[in-house]
Amino acid sequence: MRIKTDQLTTWTWVPNLVLRLTVGFMFFSGAIGKLGDTGRFAATLTESGIPLPHLTAAVLAVVELVAGLALMLGLFARIAALVLAVTMAGALISTIAPPLWDKYPDLWNFLSNFFYSPEWLLLGILAWLACAGAEGRGVVPQRGSAR
Repeated sequence: MRIKTDQLTTWTWVPNLVLRLTVGFMFFSGAIGKLGDTGRFAATLTESGIPLPHLTAAVLAVVELVAGLALMLGLFARIAALVLAVTMAGALISTIAPPLWDKYPDLWNFLSNFFYSPEWLLLGILAWLACAGAEGRGVVPQRGSAR
């Protein structure tokens, strides 16, 4: 029996849920590690030239903890994804791009490696989740969505 592709739209909540749970858990668990050793995270921020690295480390870790949990729960999923996307954009600009540019000063190789970075993929997933939200499958259903 052949399934029509338009019938697959009834299952869009499945990849949405899987991505929310996995990406949310990545940030949540990573934040716990950062909170457990803010000095190490602050050292990374110092190397990247981020101002007030100890304060920034603590704030970013708390933001990632709260937004990661919210994403997993589907609670304010769009806002949580957008906040995490901003942190990923910051990481790309401050810590990923500069060493890649030093290593690959020609544009083609730089972009090939930049777009291959996991942070770029996370930014794309988070941007999609910011647009899609929890698709009514979170703790608090969205208006007009069925549970």
